[in-house]
Amino acid sequence: MALICDNCRKGIGYGHAVSHAKNRVNRIFKPNIQKLKVLRDGIKVRVKLCTNCIQRLKKDRQIGHFRLIQYIKADKIIKEVLPQEPKIKTEEKKEKKEEKVKPELNIEDIVGKA
Repeated sequence: MALICDNCRKGIGYGHAVSHAKNRVNRIFKPNIQKLKVLRDGIKVRVKLCTNCIQRLKKDRQIGHFRLIQYIKADKIIKEVLPQEPKIKTEEKKEKKEEKVKPELNIEDIVGKA
């Protein structure tokens, strides 16, 4: 399996393993590549993504041409998940704020009429 992410093209990196005595030995840094089924142009495709791209895909529901698939009840229903628009209802918020306002208290009501 090629160790290259299909989205960000992250691949093998080369460097040194440095010991406590500062001895340097060549080493390979491999990305954590996982196979994942996603939607591309409405077609289910298996791609190889690094874990950073998978996290971003789960958070944003879309990366580049790839969209997340949500599985419900063992592959019977496949639903495409798109980012949802935030629902803002200003009228309801204003009504709730008005309900929360407490009536003013008079000192006479608390202490009693003298």
